[in-house]
Amino acid sequence: MSVSRSRTHRPIGFPMAWIWLPIVFVGIITMLFLSLPRVRTTESRRGLLRVTLGGWGAQLAGATFSYNGHTVALKDQLQRLVPERVLPPGVLGTVHLIIQHSAIVNWIPGETKNLVIPVTTPTTPTVAQRQFTRSVAPAMTLVFQKPVSMVAYATEHHTGTVRLAVPDRRVTVTVGSTHPGTIGSITIRTAAALWESLGPAKTVAWTAPPFLTASGSPQADISPQSPLTVTFSRPLTHRDLNHWQVTPKTPGSWKEINATTYQYTPNSEFGFGPNSLVTITIPGGSIGPRTRSGSYLAHTTSLTWTTAPGSVLRLQQLLAEEGYLPVSWQPTEPGTHTLSAEISTIYNPPTGTFQWKSENWPQALKNLWSPGNWTVMTKGAIMQFERVNGLTVDGIPGPTVWRALIDDRLSGRVSPDGYTYIFVTEDLPETLQLWDNGQLVLSADTNTGIPQTPTYLGTFPIYERLPFQIMQGHNPNGTPYADPVHWINYFKGGDAVHAFPRASYGFPQSLGCVELPLNIGPIVYHTVHYGTLVTVNPPGVAPAPANSSISS
Repeated sequence: MSVSRSRTHRPIGFPMAWIWLPIVFVGIITMLFLSLPRVRTTESRRGLLRVTLGGWGAQLAGATFSYNGHTVALKDQLQRLVPERVLPPGVLGTVHLIIQHSAIVNWIPGETKNLVIPVTTPTTPTVAQRQFTRSVAPAMTLVFQKPVSMVAYATEHHTGTVRLAVPDRRVTVTVGSTHPGTIGSITIRTAAALWESLGPAKTVAWTAPPFLTASGSPQADISPQSPLTVTFSRPLTHRDLNHWQVTPKTPGSWKEINATTYQYTPNSEFGFGPNSLVTITIPGGSIGPRTRSGSYLAHTTSLTWTTAPGSVLRLQQLLAEEGYLPVSWQPTEPGTHTLSAEISTIYNPPTGTFQWKSENWPQALKNLWSPGNWTVMTKGAIMQFERVNGLTVDGIPGPTVWRALIDDRLSGRVSPDGYTYIFVTEDLPETLQLWDNGQLVLSADTNTGIPQTPTYLGTFPIYERLPFQIMQGHNPNGTPYADPVHWINYFKGGDAVHAFPRASYGFPQSLGCVELPLNIGPIVYHTVHYGTLVTVNPPGVAPAPANSSISS
């Protein structure tokens, strides 16, 4: 027989409800705790105090700053408390804060907090140095020991105020440009915060950087291909090398060695040439090179170098070959007629022999010839060469003369004129002899200077020629003169060989010149050249003996 059993049914989930009740309770307590206001205060660079609030709906209900019996309201600007009026620097006071949370839970105890926090306002920032070096630019940067928000300043010509949204230790003020090497001062008042009053005035002295200087090296005579080095006293930040002029203009290139040193190197075989005065001109002022501080050269600066003079012997060899001397020259070996070969002989002349073209020349002229030595004969030959080649007639064998001599030798160009010489004697009757290519072609009576204004004695090259001129000056008694003079050949100072009308000739009558009859003057003028040597002998020297026919 089966027995049936009854079952009791219990509600499902009943134990689960009891489990959730503690959890809900803890959650409610936690939410209430989190809703309570929490406050964290820290220093602020732009405010009196930085306030960070925690808690749901927490808010700042009020904030004040009290000091020395004064109370100033504070306003919240992005969690920074900023006074509503200016505060003095470096005062100790208290910040009063009232913090509340949301009104929904304001029935909970502790929903409002009253805090009292001691706070000292920032002290007045001071400059790091009471004397410093500034840039020559209009702006001047001041460096302070701690961040500053406001600077009021005054100089002799400028005043102003700088306000910084974010405090900084470096503040730039505009005071106008200055010159290198000058000194001055600036009076400043500062505040650590924009809401703080300015501190007492302080005067700071400043000095502008010194003028930039430049020097050149090497100092001794250099070779025509040597690089030229320019060194500045300070590193450059602005150069503009295209405005640095090299004279004589020579193909080459600039190279920066470092921030203070620059080098120019010629890139041609001839380089700067021998006996050359080389100049590098660098603009001064603000348009020239500058340093980081704005310093510049006080004025346009010219640095000079000289290249070694070429061989006098080689100079004479070329002049003789091209017909500008009364001697000829024959090299021992033919050599190579190329530009490179010719340039190499400027300082290393080839061997060879000189020979007089005529033995008839006066001994006085022969005495002036000295191979390898500089004499007035060599100078006169250069002057004639310069005249033929359209160069400045100065008798100086500079780079232009050397290059023209080399070019003429390579092209086979020679002098279009003969070699001429003037020999003057003061023995009575005074005589002028004109020699051309070793032949005496003219002898004529002449006049030299009176004792009060004697003619220069010695040998000199003709340096200026004029067909006509009004000569002016003063007679020995002080009276002025202005005489029309023809066929003039200046050879020393104001002394010249020229034509001038006199009743007779052959004795001292002039004021220093060598005077010729009007019919003789043009013959001499059209025979001689620039560089023709004029020898004026003292009394006691007879005219040179003639070995050929004479025209008079």
